[in-house]
Amino acid sequence: MMFLLIIPATLNYFFAIVGIAAFIGLFILLYKLIFGPVLKAGMERQSPPPEENAVMEILIDDIVRSRRISIGQLDSDIKIRMNGIKEDHLILKIRKERDIEEYEITVVPGGSVFYRPPHAKKIDAIKGPETIASRELIGYPAIIRIVAGMKDNRLLQYVEYELATRYIINSLGDEKMQFILTLKRIYPGVDQNSRNSKGIYMFSRLRSREEAEPEEAAV
Repeated sequence: MMFLLIIPATLNYFFAIVGIAAFIGLFILLYKLIFGPVLKAGMERQSPPPEENAVMEILIDDIVRSRRISIGQLDSDIKIRMNGIKEDHLILKIRKERDIEEYEITVVPGGSVFYRPPHAKKIDAIKGPETIASRELIGYPAIIRIVAGMKDNRLLQYVEYELATRYIINSLGDEKMQFILTLKRIYPGVDQNSRNSKGIYMFSRLRSREEAEPEEAAV
């Protein structure tokens, strides 16, 4: 004698929903592990070179009270995409004091970095972390040069940033200090036709006058 297995319609719907959910979950997992990184890498390779006067505005959350910003070639928060630049070539750590608009900024070199603190007149190489108070930046920005090429203490290739501050009024009507990180200069320039398969650009060649007077890049 044969018995027929009768499955209720509600159970059919249940299995169908479970199957669809499993398929969607598998698709999301594959996208995150395989397709997403491949698409991101492709977009990175097609990204334009860095541009002078590009600005990053930085606000520190009152609850977290700290932020870490890395500058490097491809895998950092700020991607320079220039040959000779390391990953995390420079790290900025900003920490807010509790209940007041006072901050501590630490400049951490991960590669060759030249730095001019606020109020200073000379830019020098730094070998370890340098810390300043945010009030020092008011009206006196800091200059940071991320160096890709150097010979006999002369800077031949670098990307220069300026770190400044200003006060703004947020959506709650509170006065907040905002940090402004500006890409001021790419020396001696970007070779627009040099992008490789990874999306990395070469620096321009030094012109004859710059080769004769490279000290201008290091003052």
